[in-house]
Amino acid sequence: MPSGPPKMIITDEDPAMTKAILQCLPNTFHRYYSWHILNKFSKKLNALIYRDYYRDFQKCSWESYDMEEFDSRWKEIITKSQLNENEWLQSMYEIRSKWVPIYVNHVFSTGMSSSQRVESCHAFFKSYVSKKDSLVEFVVRFNRALARQRHEELHADHIDINEKPVIKLPFAMEKQMSEIYTRKMFYKFQEEFWNSLSYTQLHW
Repeated sequence: MPSGPPKMIITDEDPAMTKAILQCLPNTFHRYYSWHILNKFSKKLNALIYRDYYRDFQKCSWESYDMEEFDSRWKEIITKSQLNENEWLQSMYEIRSKWVPIYVNHVFSTGMSSSQRVESCHAFFKSYVSKKDSLVEFVVRFNRALARQRHEELHADHIDINEKPVIKLPFAMEKQMSEIYTRKMFYKFQEEFWNSLSYTQLHW
């Protein structure tokens, strides 16, 4: 069983929580939800700027190979979009060591960048319930959402049990993964595996 404080904690940018974690868990790396921060771009930027530059910010955050590349790409986008005076973006850049993947991946996190399961649940239930619902309406809608989710899980289980995925290549690894993964996850693996075969080997 693991003992001692956690190696890492992921939260939102709440100042009180940040201060408390620093005081109570000084040896725990505290990072912020990348999902939350990127989600705020639509609220912090006007609609036209968001439409034209959000993808650039997103790619800069997720696809930079090192810190220098992130810094360079971020500054380039800021200049191109004329957002040098945007205080929120300035503050997000100042805390980049807390949320940008290339800055925080020195602590192993199995690829997590947010409370992904929680955020997924939030997105799912938001399509069924509203803060304007009465308590009775909330319970009815909540139960309806649970029933729908359970139905989709049973449907996915039925497919996994009764429908075998199509094997593209005569490799033992592909066959083995088809027996381990769910059908949906296997096809994701298969696509990556297939693409990996197209990489050309450099000849010196």
